[in-house]
Amino acid sequence: MRYVAYDAGGSAMTALLSGETQVLSTGLGEVLEMSKSGQVRVLAITSPKRLDIAPDIPTLADYGNPTTFVNWRGYFAAPGVSAEKVAEWNEVFKKMFASEEWKVIRDRNGWIDSYKGDKEFYAFLEEQEKQMGDLMRELGFLK
Repeated sequence: MRYVAYDAGGSAMTALLSGETQVLSTGLGEVLEMSKSGQVRVLAITSPKRLDIAPDIPTLADYGNPTTFVNWRGYFAAPGVSAEKVAEWNEVFKKMFASEEWKVIRDRNGWIDSYKGDKEFYAFLEEQEKQMGDLMRELGFLK
């Protein structure tokens, strides 16, 4: 298998649909409707368990591969932002993720709740960097 990097998700999807590439890695929310209409076939998801929104889509674990990976998004600020402002934003995000409106959007897109405040998110990013580095070295992409 040869890895091909695209500059945007739209370009990668176009490459898949045109036959330029045969496999694409992307978030489920990006392809769920296309999967339902038969335009693409989702081979597996990287969540720990099957999702209610797409119960027929297998996980990697269903194929015997225990790898899990959550497609996360983060909020970032410029250096020098005050601790008070960061605390304020943490509260705003915590409330947003607990709202009914968010739950509707989350469920519609097949997202998993995984809110983390700034310190917990920073530790998560460090662990992700280590895991991805280890994986890339194991696959021979990094020395």
